[in-house]
Amino acid sequence: MGNIVLLDDLTINKIAAGEVIERPASVIKEMVENSIDAGATNIIVEIRNGGISYIKISDNGKGISKDDLEIAFERHATSKIRSAEDLDTVKSMGFRGEALASIAAIANVELISKTSDQDVGYKLVIEGGDILEKEIAPSSLGTTITVRNLFFNTPVRYKFLKKDYTEAGYIEDVITKIALVNPQIAFKLINTGKTIIQTSGNGDLKAVIYSIFGKNVAEEVMPVLYEYEDIKIEGMIGTSKIARSNRSNQIFFVNKRHIKDKTLMSATEQAYKGMIPLGKFGFVILNLTIDPSKVDVNVHPAKLEVRFQEESKIFQGVFHAIKDTLLKTEDKDGLFGLRKTDEKQIENYTNEESKIKTNVVEDKKEEVKTLYENTDKKQSINTLGILERLKRLKEKEEKQLSQEEKNIEEKNPLEEIKKEKNLLDEIEEKEEIVLKENRLEENKDQKVEQEENAQYGNAMNFDEMYEKMFGRAPVKKENEEYKKETNVVDIIKENVSVFEDIEEYKKPVYKFIGIVFNTYIVIEMKNEMYIIDQHAAHERVMYEKVKENYYSDSSKDSQLLLLPDLITLTHKEMDIAKENMEMFSKAGFCLEEFGENTIKLTGVPTICIDIDNKELFLETLDEINTVARTAKQEKEEKFIATVACKAAVKANMILTEEEVSSLIDKLLELPNPFSCPHGRPTAIKMSKYDIERKFARK
Repeated sequence: MGNIVLLDDLTINKIAAGEVIERPASVIKEMVENSIDAGATNIIVEIRNGGISYIKISDNGKGISKDDLEIAFERHATSKIRSAEDLDTVKSMGFRGEALASIAAIANVELISKTSDQDVGYKLVIEGGDILEKEIAPSSLGTTITVRNLFFNTPVRYKFLKKDYTEAGYIEDVITKIALVNPQIAFKLINTGKTIIQTSGNGDLKAVIYSIFGKNVAEEVMPVLYEYEDIKIEGMIGTSKIARSNRSNQIFFVNKRHIKDKTLMSATEQAYKGMIPLGKFGFVILNLTIDPSKVDVNVHPAKLEVRFQEESKIFQGVFHAIKDTLLKTEDKDGLFGLRKTDEKQIENYTNEESKIKTNVVEDKKEEVKTLYENTDKKQSINTLGILERLKRLKEKEEKQLSQEEKNIEEKNPLEEIKKEKNLLDEIEEKEEIVLKENRLEENKDQKVEQEENAQYGNAMNFDEMYEKMFGRAPVKKENEEYKKETNVVDIIKENVSVFEDIEEYKKPVYKFIGIVFNTYIVIEMKNEMYIIDQHAAHERVMYEKVKENYYSDSSKDSQLLLLPDLITLTHKEMDIAKENMEMFSKAGFCLEEFGENTIKLTGVPTICIDIDNKELFLETLDEINTVARTAKQEKEEKFIATVACKAAVKANMILTEEEVSSLIDKLLELPNPFSCPHGRPTAIKMSKYDIERKFARK
């Protein structure tokens, strides 16, 4: 007798369920898609325990006739195709006839349905693939299917299910995506008696976005309606204000079927390039209507992937649809800030001539402040210093100001402000010269002593560290040129503190060379040149500061906000926030629930006081959500790293020499300054010998 046998139907259905039914969300996806295919305009989904113990889906579709009830649960029984040729033109959401049979094989299922030509409804009860009951039951037009005890006879699959709130989050994602592409259908998701999602079904996509993502997102989206050859692209895209640090809000559909496709993601990324900051991803909800014969929807068990016949055309269509919409909206409203000018900002002041006449000096302060805030020098200009110098300027030029009051109507306010700016620049240059001279005079007597202390102290530390790492003393070059060089500590030695075994911290001596590309700090130490990434370095400093505050048992370093931030979240984000309230509190955040799906942020760590706390909070939630819920330490590390990254100075920010000095000093104090929390190096080095080799001197 041979070893090969035919499997029984129950085993076949369980195997199919392993491919199609991954979790409760998979059941709901298949059932809701069947409701859509049945022409339903109102779909209600009820769940308990994350859908593991109870799922109920009701619709007002055309229903299933009495004669079709039993065969509907047979494997590969479907009303949507008749032959293989139909696969090339299929437009329905489901078509393979596997869903009902797979679900019935691994759960207790009760189905009640009524068609328009039937006087009564009929009920069918199935358990583990076996039909237990078939009888008349009261019912309105449509179908109601109830699924209980999912995976009751497949314990291995049941064991791998997540916690209830996690599974409920997956279900919310499924309903969200289906509701976004079907605004003409009213959806309602109820979790343990509480309504999570509810849409009106009036056909307005913006209203669906409002009900799911909230008011802040709905106010920053714009409609897309674009045709590229035989492709129709429609939906909504967002401005830079709602761009996120991941692609969770980039949702694509092909013929109203949700898919994940690299071509569409790449086209979107290229279209947004230059419109949003690096590392951000735009808000995109797009549906592509394509000839079904030019797309293969039967290449993935869960139908999440498709294969396009003309990928380049798809790329170009999506790219132009997004790019053209962004450019048109920018020209009309200036949403991306590309056409704002200083003159436009100043216009608000120049129109109020009465205020200018009564208080010329105060208005000039505000005008100059606005002018500076809208220039690239925002990071390097001290506004308070400008105002102080204006006060002194007022005392010196009272006569000129009185003359200005008389002639204010005849003068161009913009020209006056530009003159004021030039005058302030001259004052600032003179003050800097005086300060430098004073510093040179004060440090003149201390310079020799400081260099000698640094030389001997640092040399001793280097020798000890070298011997500890390599087991022998370093070989020194005895030449006059070497002796004249400033002796410093080699800071790039992995996992070794440059201050180990030193009783009192001595600041390493280095020479600041400059900043390259407004991002990389160049310094000289001993016979080596270091190139430091200002963002990575500051991120490491901030990381250590946040980490110390997080694990401190004393009072937390926190600063109350003058006005609390109200942050609207999705239901899934709200669940994550509530679950991690303690973690936010330990880091110095003061937050509380403020109504449904809203968080009130009243305090933040001091280092975060000057950044966008709403964006920080949302990005932190995104990062936490990418980590396994049970990995507490990993989640805390992600959390601390995200806060540090947001608080750190960014690339292309202009730093003063004092800011650079402070940053390097703080970096060198750390026990591990060699990499940022994300693993990137904070600095690279080139020795004098390496440079001489590149110039063929050695």
